[in-house]
Amino acid sequence: MLNLCLIKASAPSTFKDYKKKRGGPPQSIFSAAAATPDTVALQMFDETVQDVDPAGIDADLVVLFFSTPDAVRGYEMADHFRKRGIQVVIGGLHATFLKEEAKGHADAVLTGECEAVWPQLLQDAERGQLQPFYHGEAVDMATLNPYPTHLIKPKTYDWVWSVLVSRGCKHNCSFCLVPGMLGKTRYRPVEHIVEEISNMETDWVELHADHLTEDRDYALRLFKALEPLKINWVGETTIRIADDPELLEAAAKSGCRYLLVGIETVSKEALKRSGKGFVKLDKLKDQIKFLHDHGIAVDSAAILGFDEHDTSIFKESAELFHDFGVDISVPAIMIPFPGSRQFAQLEAEGRILTRDWSQYDGAHAVYQPKLMSPQELEAGADEFYWEFNSAGRYLARKARQVAQFGPSMALNL
Repeated sequence: MLNLCLIKASAPSTFKDYKKKRGGPPQSIFSAAAATPDTVALQMFDETVQDVDPAGIDADLVVLFFSTPDAVRGYEMADHFRKRGIQVVIGGLHATFLKEEAKGHADAVLTGECEAVWPQLLQDAERGQLQPFYHGEAVDMATLNPYPTHLIKPKTYDWVWSVLVSRGCKHNCSFCLVPGMLGKTRYRPVEHIVEEISNMETDWVELHADHLTEDRDYALRLFKALEPLKINWVGETTIRIADDPELLEAAAKSGCRYLLVGIETVSKEALKRSGKGFVKLDKLKDQIKFLHDHGIAVDSAAILGFDEHDTSIFKESAELFHDFGVDISVPAIMIPFPGSRQFAQLEAEGRILTRDWSQYDGAHAVYQPKLMSPQELEAGADEFYWEFNSAGRYLARKARQVAQFGPSMALNL
């Protein structure tokens, strides 16, 4: 029997802290686990929420998944396992776009989606004959199994579980890797999602989709099907949900309590150039109030360092994010992920300053900004944090949140 270990690598950073507080089970290792047959002995670890000691892991095959900020940590673990004679496969977003780099630390690299090639990969590993590369094409979403709940318990994620709704996105934002890896949006059957949620140990769930309401008819069907379950859910969509009263009402009735909406920046020019021109700054305050009126908290990171930004953007962003009514926001220096149009442009302009992937964590300037120095950009991210979370603004937000959402939810935001 093959002894398999799945690991989501995660390096210490403010980025990891944010993921730990806001995230549920990651799609990477849980999708692979769901596709693994019972004939394989399986163990699984998520470094985002667990301490993982590679020296204590014994396996025939270790499959590591990670994104760019965690690549250095992932490679260190991969090198450790290979020195011990353990077969190593690397997959995930970073490896999909830098497969030759990843291959230098692994016996094989898995690009794209895992399910279509997973049986062959496991068979090859059992024979000790891994191929150099495996590429998984887009999978039929109706064939996916539910995430297993016995390998990492829901309580590890503070009782917020994750259920996959869709993969891919029809938009092509300059900074995003999702369409390049997963293609255009595909959805699971609504009845599969309802059945999986009905069997959960918790009544809090992340509806995992990169754009939950992209297909309005599907979203309405899903929300109406979820309403009888009396759950609370979090999800990711665009602020345009606030412009659709029927859709928003259905989301609220089905248990929507928290949305990541991706405002990104208060620069109209930066929004337009990055493919987010549908975010209208003059409408945001009313749109967010409409979400609040339906009992929905709003999360949006402030992306800093667009070419249109100068040093005035930090204080301005903090003031406007607070005035708009954003409930949760952290500063994130723009990350030019390898494989994105953004990275390609900056590289062509000679503005990429480092390929130390551990610096691609949203806290470091890894490229030369156009209208300020890298040091000013990093200091500005700190300025945003302290301005947005000044005592006066923090207390004002909490008072509003208690009135809108109740004390329990307000204290957890």
